[in-house]
Amino acid sequence: MRLIRVLKLSEASIGNVYPAQRQKIMAALRYFAHLRCLFSLLYTGSLYSGAILICGLLLGQVYAAEAAPQRVISLAPHITELVYAVGAGDKLIAVSDYSDYPEAAQRLPRVNSFAALNIEAILALKPDLVLAWRSGNPPHDLARLRDFGIRVEYSDPKTLDDIADELTQIGQWLGHATQGADAAMRTQQHLQALRANYQQQKSVKVFYAMSTEPLSTVANQAWPAQLLRGCGAENIFADAQNDYPQPQVEQILVRQPDVIVHASKRGSADPMLFWQRYPSIPAVRKQAFITLEPDWVYRPTPRMIAAMQQLCEQLALYR
Repeated sequence: MRLIRVLKLSEASIGNVYPAQRQKIMAALRYFAHLRCLFSLLYTGSLYSGAILICGLLLGQVYAAEAAPQRVISLAPHITELVYAVGAGDKLIAVSDYSDYPEAAQRLPRVNSFAALNIEAILALKPDLVLAWRSGNPPHDLARLRDFGIRVEYSDPKTLDDIADELTQIGQWLGHATQGADAAMRTQQHLQALRANYQQQKSVKVFYAMSTEPLSTVANQAWPAQLLRGCGAENIFADAQNDYPQPQVEQILVRQPDVIVHASKRGSADPMLFWQRYPSIPAVRKQAFITLEPDWVYRPTPRMIAAMQQLCEQLALYR
């Protein structure tokens, strides 16, 4: 019992310790607990089941203190959204620029842009876990955080199926494994249902207008290209060599899309005005334009699957 009291006092006393020191203290506590349990079992013998129970309590408390971070920083908008999706938003103490969903995230301090991390601000907040975007955050800055002893875990989804995996993993990191698994199951079931409903339907030729000045589109593994494939649409630039090709208008005139899709926020300039000068394009002639919410389309979260549902349903009107 004395050892349990010591352990509880130790855990309470390290709550505000700097992460590097916390890791050393927790390692020492774990080592001490192992030795104490081993001594108890050797001294009392296998007939004393209470020793086994004490060991379980000791180790359980040590690992629980180490495995359930309470001060978490998110370094990307999609990560922020995933943290809330697994029910762990209350653990966030700071987020990245543009972390604007859900609304609660807008009230948190900002500690990084796409270009750089505010290392000083992050250190001052004393996080016990930083969730980083491997493809989007500067590697040098992340290395500096690790040098300071801060635990850094990485999110880097590449496909629609990865979203469910991200929810599962983040739930495990944050001590919300059940909520993460539930959110992952719902997301994957939603994705699979959409594929089953739409991928075998009559194809429709689509041009995704990522921008008009310069003219650019998507292909291969770009998120909108994956959404189009999931809906059974024919991307007219699916044969492009890179994910974000820049075609000429003449190529679009030749390939004759039936629908033009774009993503833009409400209140922004209407990019469809650009196309009115090309009435020979079937999509323009029929005014077959689809507008999606960009945050839903470009952030790999459950809302991306909701965007896919909107896209599939609207494309069905032109099949």
